[in-house]
Amino acid sequence: MSFRQAPQGSEEGFTLIEILLAVSLIAMMATLVFGSLYVTTSAMDAARAKSADEQIVRRTLSLMIDELAVSESRATGPWMGINDQRDGQPADSVAFLTMGQFRGADSAKDTELVRIVYTREGDRLLRFSRRNLYSLTDESIEKVELATKVKGFNVRYYDGKSQLWLDEWDSRGKAGAPKAVLLELTLLQGKEEPVTVRQWVAIGAS
Repeated sequence: MSFRQAPQGSEEGFTLIEILLAVSLIAMMATLVFGSLYVTTSAMDAARAKSADEQIVRRTLSLMIDELAVSESRATGPWMGINDQRDGQPADSVAFLTMGQFRGADSAKDTELVRIVYTREGDRLLRFSRRNLYSLTDESIEKVELATKVKGFNVRYYDGKSQLWLDEWDSRGKAGAPKAVLLELTLLQGKEEPVTVRQWVAIGAS
C-alpha cells in the first residue's frame, strides 16, 4: 500500500496571523454594534427624560391655571405677587385665595377658601396651601413639590385699570386681583440649554 504525500503549503488549520486577524475583525464588529446600541439607547433615554419633563411642566401649569383662574382677593387673604431673584434668576412668589375644588363662588365663606402660595426654593417649584385661614399654627399648611430642576420662576400681572403689565401685585393697594397673569417657568433639561415655558391666564375666567 502506498501513501501520497500532501503537497507543501496546503496543511490544514489556521496560522496565528489568521487567528489574530479574525479576532480583530470580530472585536471591531462588536465595537460598532455595541457603540451603535449605546448611542441609540442614550438617545431614547434622553427623549424619555425630556418627555417626562414636558409632562411635569404641562401638569404644573395646568394646576396653576385652574387655581389662578378662579382666584379671589379678600381682607383675610389679599392677592399678592412678590418679585424676587435668587442666584441671578427669577424666584417670584404668588399668594391668593381659591376654592378647594377650583369652584369660583363670590358667596363662598372664608372657611371654604384655600390660601395658595407658589414659590421657588432652590431648584424646586413649591405649592403651599392653608385650608384653615384662621389657624395660628403650621399644622394646616400643606407643602407639595410641583417641579424640580427649576432655574427660574417669573410672574407678571396685568392691571386692567392702567392697562400695563407689572412685576408685582398687592391687592391692599389695588382693586382686588389682576385681570391676567403671565407665568414663565425655566427648566434645566440635562445638558441642553434651559427651556422657558410661558403661559398666561385670565383671572375670573371661569
